[in-house]
Amino acid sequence: MSTFQLQLFPLHTVLYPHGLLPLHIFEPRYRTMIEMCVEHDVPFGVVQIVAGVESGGQATTAEVGTVARIQSMTRLEDGRMLITTRGEGRFKILTSSYDGECLTAVVEPYEDEVIDSLALAAATKEQFDLRALFERYHKLLSMALKTPYEKINLPNDPEFLSWMIPSFLHIQSELKQAVLLSNNLMKRLELVHELLEEETEKLSELIWEARGE
Repeated sequence: MSTFQLQLFPLHTVLYPHGLLPLHIFEPRYRTMIEMCVEHDVPFGVVQIVAGVESGGQATTAEVGTVARIQSMTRLEDGRMLITTRGEGRFKILTSSYDGECLTAVVEPYEDEVIDSLALAAATKEQFDLRALFERYHKLLSMALKTPYEKINLPNDPEFLSWMIPSFLHIQSELKQAVLLSNNLMKRLELVHELLEEETEKLSELIWEARGE
């Protein structure tokens, strides 16, 4: 499997393939990194912090992250930047070190296992159940937040869906990382279904209790 070098941006946030992630770039080291990415049209890697802080120091990261491609950038007068990135493929860190102030790693692609036609058919069926459950979750969330319900158009592709739904869930970053680590489409859909059911049940109980007061 081919390897490549990638500068990393350790965050407490998990970025999924196809997902959008806005970032406020204020540290000089990351401003320099982003300038380089824009100048050479290269991505960087978003990887979850498992120990340490986002700014002002070094962090220990998870093994698997997501390639982030810059979609737009706004430069502020004081040198800060507002960027929007889109997640591409996943990567696994083989070696990493701080090259100056930024973390640089040698990585390899982290891809899903190849599945047969029966598994793909099962994944396609699972997505219909997920879509219905997500609609219920989203309606309950709108009720809990007392905001107007606006239907979200979900993708028809089960792989895309397996990333989009967990990006909306208000769950711990460790659980989001568990989804990112799953390299079997069917198992990932089942994990997302389980997490979505739990969050839907929590919202339902919260709304029920609020109505009883």
